[in-house]
Amino acid sequence: MSRAIPILLACCFAYSQTVDQPLSFEVASVKPSPPPERTGGMRMGCSGGPGTPSPGQYTCSNATLAMMVQQAYGLKPFQLPSASADAARFDIAAKIPVGATTDQVRSMFQNLLVERFKLAYHYEKKEMQVYDLVVGKSGLKMKESPPELPPPADAAPPGAPPPPPGRMTIGPDGLPVFPVRRGMTSMMMGRDGLRRITTTDATMERIVSTLSGQLGRPVTDATGLKGKYDFTLTFAGDAAGAGGGANMSAAAPDGSMPSAPETDAPPILAAVQEQLGLRLEPKKGAVDVFVIDHVEKTPTEN
Repeated sequence: MSRAIPILLACCFAYSQTVDQPLSFEVASVKPSPPPERTGGMRMGCSGGPGTPSPGQYTCSNATLAMMVQQAYGLKPFQLPSASADAARFDIAAKIPVGATTDQVRSMFQNLLVERFKLAYHYEKKEMQVYDLVVGKSGLKMKESPPELPPPADAAPPGAPPPPPGRMTIGPDGLPVFPVRRGMTSMMMGRDGLRRITTTDATMERIVSTLSGQLGRPVTDATGLKGKYDFTLTFAGDAAGAGGGANMSAAAPDGSMPSAPETDAPPILAAVQEQLGLRLEPKKGAVDVFVIDHVEKTPTEN
């Protein structure tokens, strides 16, 4: 019996060491992005991982440090006030271990930034304008989503890549119209500043997250609504492009976003009230912001 005790202790100690080790990609390449081409646009942002068409690969293209930090730590743009204005962009290609979860991949990305860019940070509270989303005085105008029918017998198995989108058409307002699958949200932007968000099976959590991304400020659900909703929201965006998330997006060859001329569409606050029957009430609130204490502009070698 006495001989078994040291063996068990050694086993448990080794297991603890394995659990405590920082999560990391199997292989990761970090390189400065090549100069943009003179013609056409370029793709910017990060994609891949569990639940995507590339579950074993995580890639970033022409991504700034601010973009990568937002993606790795799940931040909204307003939570990163100390983001560097440095225009340096990077390409990352990382192999994800088999069976890794979305949260684990995010931890791997965080550890990559700490290791290669020597990222150091802390969180602090900052007072800023925020919004409460409430039901408007004229009542809700969004439609509740219809019950979802059971999948057909020949449906793709769970976890399979989604089918390609259907045929694109052009709406009367000049914006492209793509068929929206159940549970999906799409956004279209026109050259005249017109924007349209189309969503199905949206919970209030997803709705406030979408609105927060467009307003660049936190939005809290104060509607009391518990259902799922389908709606289309058309409004005028700003020239800089609200949102600024870390997902793939199109940009000009020099990395800038094109300015948008004025449009006759209502601003987003009025559109939300007129088209959805909701109201965004502004107020002051304390928000957790991510403060970068140190970061290297040149990553360590691969």
